[in-house]
Amino acid sequence: MSHEQIKSGSMVWLHFSELKDADFDFLRKEFKFHPLDFDDIRDDSELSKLDVYKYYLFSIINIPVFDTVSNRLVKRNLAIFIGKNYVITTSRKPIETVERFFARVKRSPGLKRDALGKSTGYFLYKLLDYIFRDSNVILRELVRETERVENQVYDLNTKVTTKRLGVLRRNILFLRHIIDPERLLVDQFKHNKKSFIGNELNIYFDDVKDSLDNTSVVSDNLKNIVDGLFEVNESLLSHRMNEIIRLLTVISVVLMPPTLITGYYGMNVERLPFADDVLIVSVIITFSIIVFWFLTIGIDRRQK
Repeated sequence: MSHEQIKSGSMVWLHFSELKDADFDFLRKEFKFHPLDFDDIRDDSELSKLDVYKYYLFSIINIPVFDTVSNRLVKRNLAIFIGKNYVITTSRKPIETVERFFARVKRSPGLKRDALGKSTGYFLYKLLDYIFRDSNVILRELVRETERVENQVYDLNTKVTTKRLGVLRRNILFLRHIIDPERLLVDQFKHNKKSFIGNELNIYFDDVKDSLDNTSVVSDNLKNIVDGLFEVNESLLSHRMNEIIRLLTVISVVLMPPTLITGYYGMNVERLPFADDVLIVSVIITFSIIVFWFLTIGIDRRQK
């Protein structure tokens, strides 16, 4: 089995960081949870939820996690069983934020007394507060990335910029997709009537809700900024394309006379005017080289 536990007084926290079949058997044997709850944690349900039973609560929360390999935001699901004197957390894969909180509670006697020494409802607040405040690190990184991409847009690094804008926009929208349902979930916890989540905890859950509201507002503002950057980037791309088309038009017009002359004198026809004049040939070649040189300089300057 992959679970650990922390106990303080009569309260215990069981944490399953990587749920296995043996863990399912243990939970079924030791706790009389509803079969649908086991189905949810086995299937790793994607939707956040709160189910209220007579003696316990069952909830699934979605946690944003930044994947450094793909540079994308992903979602991890944490299932929570909350009873009068126990809290059980399970996940199919280890979630760094939860693992870090578990290690801190286990290592610090003071934090253990604070988190587990009052009620399971208060512990739930501490867990949610740690998880979603840790998500602010992701939000700050998105803000910094927005600033970097904004500078890159005006530097005309179009190919790289367009790709980074797409990834950034997707991450911002995905963060909102995760956070918005959790705001409703925290409200459900607050209005729950279980004895171990009393009305005195409302102010604590309001604090978590405020943190989520702030994340939602900032991510919404970031989305508006990125949408604006998309429009600016498209305008700059269009302007640059027009410049290239104009340059190609100038090139074709300038090279038309040498091309015409070369084609004319390249015909297998006798007695063409100036056909034997070396000076004329030299002038044409020199003119073509000068035009090519000026065009090359012009293209280099436009690319800088």
